[in-house]
This record gives sequence, structure tokens and C-alpha cells, in this order.
Amino acid sequence: MPNFYVLDVAHGNSAVLIDSAGVVVIDAGPKTALLEFLLDNNIHKIDVLLLSHADRDHIAGVITLVASGQIQFGRVYLNSDATKNSQIWDVLIYTLWDAHKKGLLYFEPSLTPHLNGKLDQGEVTIEVLAPNQYIAAKGPGSRDRQGRKLSSNSISAVIRLSYKGKPLVLLPGDIDQVGLDNLLEDNAELAAWLTVYPHHGGKPGGQNVKAFATRFCQAVKPEVVIFSIRDNERQFPTKEVVETLEETLDNVRIFSTRSSEQLHQDGVGHIHLDFESLKLSY
Repeated sequence: MPNFYVLDVAHGNSAVLIDSAGVVVIDAGPKTALLEFLLDNNIHKIDVLLLSHADRDHIAGVITLVASGQIQFGRVYLNSDATKNSQIWDVLIYTLWDAHKKGLLYFEPSLTPHLNGKLDQGEVTIEVLAPNQYIAAKGPGSRDRQGRKLSSNSISAVIRLSYKGKPLVLLPGDIDQVGLDNLLEDNAELAAWLTVYPHHGGKPGGQNVKAFATRFCQAVKPEVVIFSIRDNERQFPTKEVVETLEETLDNVRIFSTRSSEQLHQDGVGHIHLDFESLKLSY
């Protein structure tokens, strides 16, 4: 039976799918929470690792996994980003390339819909909805066909998990307004029962937070929205985002990883979804 977890990684993102056919990780958070979760659950191999984009709060945890020597990797996918000049990004992609050369894992710097049908685990279908090959090849710093400037967030990979044909989880990374425009131009529907809201409930690029939130919610129509956050001075999620969700979605249930952190003082907090029963627990 598949089980899905949204981890409390403080201000960052990481989610884990555990199925009899393997373990899939989408983003790795900024520090050690993912490693601690895996070891606490006696997991020593990630079969598929998907990294949505190059921001530190989504990728830095991979370095921790590699450095620990306790986790093996099967396949790793991400999109290239020539605008990201951070040391952690350079260390990450060199580490993955070096491990690929040594035959320790398979590393592909491309995470687009061309992989659909190749990432599925057991009864769980894993779709890459964005970016498409054109947008990924153009890359951050360029402009799309409509002249909109692409950022690292514009090419953030959007991943959807479905179980027995039902779309259950949408993970949009930190997609921004331009990325959402391109996503909706390619996909007639984005429906999912649960989503982890982009940007932790902050600004998605541009100033019209309400318009972005409304459009995103109307496209996904989630019954459950999770904010991957922890208490900090930036006050995520913003009041405007929460109010827009409540106005746009009927009877939406809103959770945050902050809540799970309060309930798990002695271990790594997480929100757990049982795919069979659609039951949420901390």
C-alpha cells in the first residue's frame, strides 16, 4: 500500500512516496530532516529522486544524504539552471555527475514530460506536468514564445501522483506566474486531491498574489492544501493567500508542517497520507 509523506524540513520542501515497488523522493529540503526521516524508517535507498529546481531549500539535503554514506540512489533527475551560481548548486551537480561516472547512480539533467511512464512505482503513476522540453531547453534567463522572462521558478518541475487512476497529489515546487501560464497552456486540467502550495504561501513572482492563488486553486481544485513552513519572521503563509484559498475553494482543509513539528518534539515531523484510505495524520 503506498504511503506519502510531506516532511517538516523548516522553510523548504521535501516529500516521500514509499511503495512496495520502491521509494521516490521529491525535493530534499535544506538540511538533515530528510536523512533523519529515511533512517528512522530504515530506508537506505532512494529509487527515484526528483529535484524541482535549484533553490537551496529544495536541494541542499541531497548533499547531506551523499555525505552520510548511508543512502544509495537509483535515478536522479533535475533541470539545468545556468543562472544559479550558488556553491551548493555546483557541488550538487558535480557530486551527482561524479557518482554517475562511477556507476553509483543514474543522473539525468532533464526533468520534463518525456519521463512520463518511466517514473511510476507500483500502482502509483508519477507525471511530470512542467516544464515542457521547450521551456526546459530555453532555461532561466531567457524568454518564452510570448516574451515572458523565465526564472529558476518559471521552470520549477510540477509533479503529480495518481493512485488507481485518481490524481491525488500535486507538487508544484516554487512555480511562479510565468511558469503557471506555461503549465496551463500545456495542460487542460491539473486536478489533485492534495497540493503543497508553492512558495510556502508567499509571493509567487510579480505582485498579484491574489490572482495567482485564485488561478492556481481553480486549476487544481484541491480538497487539502499544505504549507511547508515553520515559524519565522516572514510570516508564511500570507494572510492574502489563505483568504484567497478559503474564498476560491469550497470546504478546503488547510494544514502546515509547522503543526507536525509541534506534535513531534522528539523526531522528524511530517504529514502522512494513506493513499488507500485518503486519511491524513501527523
